Amino acid sequence: MQSDSGRNLRTCPVAREKQNAMKELNYTVREINRNYKIKVSGIYEGQRVNTLVGVRGFMNFVSDVDLCNRLLDRAFNSMEDVCVCKLRRGLKISFYVA
Repeated sequence: MQSDSGRNLRTCPVAREKQNAMKELNYTVREINRNYKIKVSGIYEGQRVNTLVGVRGFMNFVSDVDLCNRLLDRAFNSMEDVCVCKLRRGLKISFYVA
């Protein structure tokens, strides 16, 4: 079985772990991408970051599935055009309505 990135999911534990994390989200990747553009800015691992990311990139920056679900719930419940979530570690995640 191959993933989208061409890795063999049976032999690559990192790819298998990321697939399992994606399944734990309350929303599907298609639903998130259809509704939002996700931008991450701030300081991450000592480097300045200001970039648009996909769902997997968002999960890599946040690195906690429960926190990802809480941020997504906040974005989906928001009635604004942009939902800005600030983390204590210096990251700002903006969800722009697509």
